[in-house]
Amino acid sequence: MPIEYTFLLAGVVLLAIELVIPGFGIFGMAGMACMTIGAFFVMGGGLTALVILLGIYLLFGLVIAFLCLYLPKESKYNPFVLWTQQKNSEGYTGGRDLTALLGQKGRALTTLRPAGTILADGKRLDVSSLGDYIEKGTSVTIVKVEGSKIFVEKTEE
Repeated sequence: MPIEYTFLLAGVVLLAIELVIPGFGIFGMAGMACMTIGAFFVMGGGLTALVILLGIYLLFGLVIAFLCLYLPKESKYNPFVLWTQQKNSEGYTGGRDLTALLGQKGRALTTLRPAGTILADGKRLDVSSLGDYIEKGTSVTIVKVEGSKIFVEKTEE
């Protein structure tokens, strides 16, 4: 088998390996290099073959550049981008302000070890105790609020 066809075959094999075993592109780059060398020799070598190969690679690069610029703007080609915008004049709004719950008393609906659920003012709230184990049915008081986290302590009846 002539050397140019050996290079072409090696390039195809290396590109197939790159498709099956994803890596850092080593097999892919080696495959492209082998195919380029093989194509250069199949076309007879010389300046004409070099100009044709450079033209092909330049065209290939322009197509990739065009696709990189155009495709991200089309949602059908990029399912990982949320294309709708939130129409809210206030901007981002976090969770509701829970500081009004401070001092409220409630009853543990589940065992708090340390997280669980309480019933306070007719509402079920997910809470954490301040590290204590609190039995189900125990009276508790909300003593601390940090963002969306509510902390309770056992109260004496």
